[in-house]
Amino acid sequence: MHSPFVYDYITKCLYQKTGLKLATTLKVSVKSINYFKYKSIFLVGDYRTSKETIKKKCSYITFVENNADILIATINDLKGINLDLSKLPNDSMLLLDGIHKNKKNHDSWERLKTNNNVTVTIDMFYCGAVFFRKEQVKEHFKIRI
Repeated sequence: MHSPFVYDYITKCLYQKTGLKLATTLKVSVKSINYFKYKSIFLVGDYRTSKETIKKKCSYITFVENNADILIATINDLKGINLDLSKLPNDSMLLLDGIHKNKKNHDSWERLKTNNNVTVTIDMFYCGAVFFRKEQVKEHFKIRI
């Protein structure tokens, strides 16, 4: 692991035992919201039904329709929203479910990784995290969670 940012995120957030009994992507989202102290979230598509679950675990989070600290969606849902990656805040995160569900999703994930605004991606098999840290060199990671 070459990135202190990613190392800390993985060891101090993702690998921490929390006792959360949630689907993997929701568990990653709740852990990430708490770790990064995100204030706003944009839930897209089927993830809109997760609003109450997230609110119970992260009572301070605000649900918005744009300019959120964290966006949670399936990789296919990205096509249905007008998301300008160049305008996302430096510390924002996309958490995308289903990146390996089929070839089309995997190809979309691979294309997203090549976007000039994307600097860090973390492939967790079930889902993928995308970061836009301008101070960091472009790196891609695969981890087990």
